[in-house]
Amino acid sequence: MPKPSRRVEGARRMLNLLFSLHVSPRPLTTSEIVDDPEIGYLGKKSATRDSRCKAFRRDRETLAEHGVHIHEVLPQSAGGIAVNEESAWAIDRERTHAAQGVLSPYDAEEIVCAIDQVFELHADDPTLWPLQTARTKLCELAGRDPSSPERANEGRADLKSIWNAFDRLKPVEFIYRDARGIEKKRMVDTYGMFTHGTNSYLVGFDHDAEDLRTFRTDRILSAKHAPDTRPSYVIPAEFDVTGHQFLPFDFSRAAAKPCTFTFPAGIAAEELAPITQGRGELAQSDDAWTWNIAVRDLDAAASFTLEHASLGMRAQAPSELAGLIRDHIEKAVSAHE
Repeated sequence: MPKPSRRVEGARRMLNLLFSLHVSPRPLTTSEIVDDPEIGYLGKKSATRDSRCKAFRRDRETLAEHGVHIHEVLPQSAGGIAVNEESAWAIDRERTHAAQGVLSPYDAEEIVCAIDQVFELHADDPTLWPLQTARTKLCELAGRDPSSPERANEGRADLKSIWNAFDRLKPVEFIYRDARGIEKKRMVDTYGMFTHGTNSYLVGFDHDAEDLRTFRTDRILSAKHAPDTRPSYVIPAEFDVTGHQFLPFDFSRAAAKPCTFTFPAGIAAEELAPITQGRGELAQSDDAWTWNIAVRDLDAAASFTLEHASLGMRAQAPSELAGLIRDHIEKAVSAHE
């Protein structure tokens, strides 16, 4: 397979950047953008952080020329702007616009190809569906039939019903098969969506449970179109989808146990964000960062701790967790003797 040209790589990178900023429930920090392999700034292994940041700045300038503005969001402290914190970035939706004639047919074709590749990899991911509208317009500019054979799988019709309901803030009704194989009809106000590994999830208010629930989209058997007569709902201002995302030690039916981990005080908050994912309680003192979180699978938590040991992650409690970590280390040492 021929290596993609730098122009194609740049188009894909900017598409990934826009998609990441569009679906994120909060502004993304510079590190989260330039260090994310899915976006594309890592590129060659020899790429330095400075070169990645320069590429990010060039992409912002290029996108601004085409009417898409990404603005800097500085974190706020009690006394104003916290100048020592890392900047974050978001799409400036008030200034962003679509201008005529900014894309050539060649550019449009390149972007369509990049979108199709994303669809092929994640055909059933509902967070990708808004790209289909953009794809149709780009096909028109490129002189290409949107329904041509090259078009990737658009995903399941029932998941489209859920997306359409979410887009209009209408409750959606679907049949869901849980991990035990039990099928049940659900009525849900969808608040947000995310992916974990190869699976996609939606989070919303379950009318029967009268509480927030998380559903795996591949376990949704069928869904009904939400009629316009159904009353609309409002997503609570305090809702944050990151609080419902999964960590490796969540996958167990065992009762959750409170655990405490620590990190060195010198680590920047943005380095811990990809590890903690906004879950649990993270507090900083002069001596260390302390992370308290409920854990269902202690053995998975032991592996998770060792995976991040290079950053100074240590398990402090319970003692059972510390024992499991020692067992993992002993097994690794024995395997290499």
